[in-house]
Amino acid sequence: MKVTRLLIAVIGLAVVAMVTLTTYSQCDYSEMDQLATKVQQLRDQLKEQEYILSRGQKSVPESEKDTVDDENWGPHKLGVLIPFRDRFEELMKFVPYMHKYLSRQQVRHHIFVINQMDSHRFNRASLINIGYIMSKKDCDYIAMHDVDLLPRNNELSYRFDVVKEGPHHLASPELHPNYHYKKFVGGILLMQSQHFELVNGLSNSFWGWGREDDELYMRMEEAKLKISRPVGITTGYESFYHIHDPARRKRDRKRYGSQRTESFKRDSVTGLDTVLYDVRSTQELDIDGAPCTVIHVVLTCDVNITPWCDPPPDPAARPVPKKGR
Repeated sequence: MKVTRLLIAVIGLAVVAMVTLTTYSQCDYSEMDQLATKVQQLRDQLKEQEYILSRGQKSVPESEKDTVDDENWGPHKLGVLIPFRDRFEELMKFVPYMHKYLSRQQVRHHIFVINQMDSHRFNRASLINIGYIMSKKDCDYIAMHDVDLLPRNNELSYRFDVVKEGPHHLASPELHPNYHYKKFVGGILLMQSQHFELVNGLSNSFWGWGREDDELYMRMEEAKLKISRPVGITTGYESFYHIHDPARRKRDRKRYGSQRTESFKRDSVTGLDTVLYDVRSTQELDIDGAPCTVIHVVLTCDVNITPWCDPPPDPAARPVPKKGR
């Protein structure tokens, strides 16, 4: 309990030090220094938690859920699934912002942060699969949501009615600040639970950054699901805040072995029913009055299927054999 209280206190202090959705260029230097200090404290606390779990010790037990669950808002509940690793600054902005945004729309919701603890390359799709498994008892539809993408236009709806007929791509090519190709379904995608299970979730073969959402498009197309997108939105590419800092957050775009070739294919082997993982702990957090559940997970890589889950050994790091006399 002491770890949880301390962690919550650190988060609360850190959020006080920031102005919601102000960019780094809009903060004065003193505010930036304060925010950097508090974020580092938060990072240290979560790293300490991961260290405790890696030693096989028991974590803080899961507390009672403290989510927005006003039944007067309707029978449906949204699970917001955040694949996560070391994105503390974005998370501190995301959780309170989305909690307020969804509450204004009177959407019952539960925010799940799926934190990848292992040393493998980041696997966004597997984390979403795990998030769905952990949320399905409580929620009947999900939002697969990047932590660095926030809706600016209040007309962008997360209500259940947008997924009645099929998946709803909120961050459509006409609105996303960066990606504009026709088959793009990344960023923010809403889907009913039955449709997510129909396509068997996402492929688990995408280690590193990118293309798992393109493969999901193939799954939805194969299942003949109709993908809808927002209509009547006039804000164009200004419809979202994109709070990713590419200078500080480098994308893992590398492709090893046959990974590049395989990433363009429909994966008929892996999916929701084959994801390999271990949940080490769950934590109920409160960030500036906004609740979320953090699920600490360790992924297992089947190297026979995806040998690229780890970078190959660096030849330069191998000892150079000594020459004979």
